[in-house]
Amino acid sequence: MRSPEWAMRSRALALAAAPVAVALAVGVVPVLVLFAESLVWAALPDLTGVLEAYARVGRSVYLAVLGRSVLIGVLLTGACLAVAYPVTYWLAHRCPPRQRVLLLVLLTLPLWLNYVVLNYVWVWILARGGLVNHLLGAVLPGLSPLRLLYTELSLTVGFVYIYLPYVILSLYVAMERLDGELLAAAADLGASRVRMVTDIIIPQTAAGAAAGALIVYARIAGAFATPEILGGPQQQLIAQLITDAFLEVLDLRFAAALAFSFLAVVAFVLLIGLTSRHLRREVRRW
Repeated sequence: MRSPEWAMRSRALALAAAPVAVALAVGVVPVLVLFAESLVWAALPDLTGVLEAYARVGRSVYLAVLGRSVLIGVLLTGACLAVAYPVTYWLAHRCPPRQRVLLLVLLTLPLWLNYVVLNYVWVWILARGGLVNHLLGAVLPGLSPLRLLYTELSLTVGFVYIYLPYVILSLYVAMERLDGELLAAAADLGASRVRMVTDIIIPQTAAGAAAGALIVYARIAGAFATPEILGGPQQQLIAQLITDAFLEVLDLRFAAALAFSFLAVVAFVLLIGLTSRHLRREVRRW
């Protein structure tokens, strides 16, 4: 006779089967199809050039775009952290409790709006006839309109504005758990503000910062809409290259190889970060 414990486990497995199947179908199967497309499918029936697409990815022009995407992801993730640290510290330890929730909602407002709409808002703000140039012309009559759009500046502003809320949310959770008594004790012992930041605040909140950074980094490096709308030809990233290969050139095999190569780089960076036990715990909490 089957025990009640066995029946409970069977019901739990049955309940978990459906979401696990959906997760595999949505998250794993497309990646396997993409990998197969890059290696074999487009090469059938001739299997002699299975790695041809990956050999093309290794050319300097494509490696440059891939490297630029990774570098921009790292730099702009660092910029988001640099802004989020003072903001979340003030919000968690200096802001009046009654105003905290309202300010947190306002800071994360971009998460409520459509991603593409947010990018076009900055087009209106930074264009030659946009809000910024209009205000500058009013303050400094005769000043020629500045070229702010389709530059590194517009790309940076757009990325930081859109992805900063993700970092704020993850870092705020860690900052709220920061022990204020440690800071008070350090101040009583004569520690400078710089020492308190480097020796207490950053180590105590590093896991939350790293969790937000890992999440934001992958989204920035693989973004399509922001560089397409706010960036110029010199700011092309890997997602635009993949899209061109799919839709313009119709080279599905090469596009799949580009996509999987980028996915492998991002996954490698994430796996390195997740080797930290504290970071894994923080990601689960986030």
